[in-house]
Amino acid sequence: MGYQVQTYRMKPMSLEQLSNLAQVVGSIGVIVSLIFVGLQIKQNTRALQRNEHNSTMVQWTLIRMSVARNRDIAELLTAGLHGESAIDAADQLRLEHMLAEYAWASFHIWDRMQRGVFPKGTFELTAGPLLSGVLRTVRGGAWWRSAKHAGFIPGFVADVDAMLAKDSGASVVVDGVVREESWWKLLTQGFPFCFG
Repeated sequence: MGYQVQTYRMKPMSLEQLSNLAQVVGSIGVIVSLIFVGLQIKQNTRALQRNEHNSTMVQWTLIRMSVARNRDIAELLTAGLHGESAIDAADQLRLEHMLAEYAWASFHIWDRMQRGVFPKGTFELTAGPLLSGVLRTVRGGAWWRSAKHAGFIPGFVADVDAMLAKDSGASVVVDGVVREESWWKLLTQGFPFCFG
């Protein structure tokens, strides 16, 4: 028995068919390009978040190291904040500048959290408790009561005041809403603390 081989002859594509094929190939190219751009944006966003985290760490490291390396500053903070001894005008100014550094470094964490750079709850778990501890001292509290009205935005002031009130067992009313959120809630609910 013999096999017969049939040959098929392809018809040349019409211009309409070629146009349709070109549109399909072009659409696939656009989709692949968009996926690539999306991945690049995601990678770039992670790098920017890491840079923000590193910048925050540098700010806090400068504050911590100024205290760790300079006994005079450490003594000023420990004795000065608690009102254990009288301080002269120069030391009062130095103490106020240190408090301002604590507050501004804390503000930057709060601000980055508000903008979505850091996850929600980062301020309440990191800088908030540190700042609250400093502002609950005699001179820290006195400084905050006057400084919060000069240069800090209302949202930050409200969150700091709410944290201070919560730490003291009181509550704060902001825009008609009682603010009683506790940063301990986030901690006990397994807050996923990471900076990306």
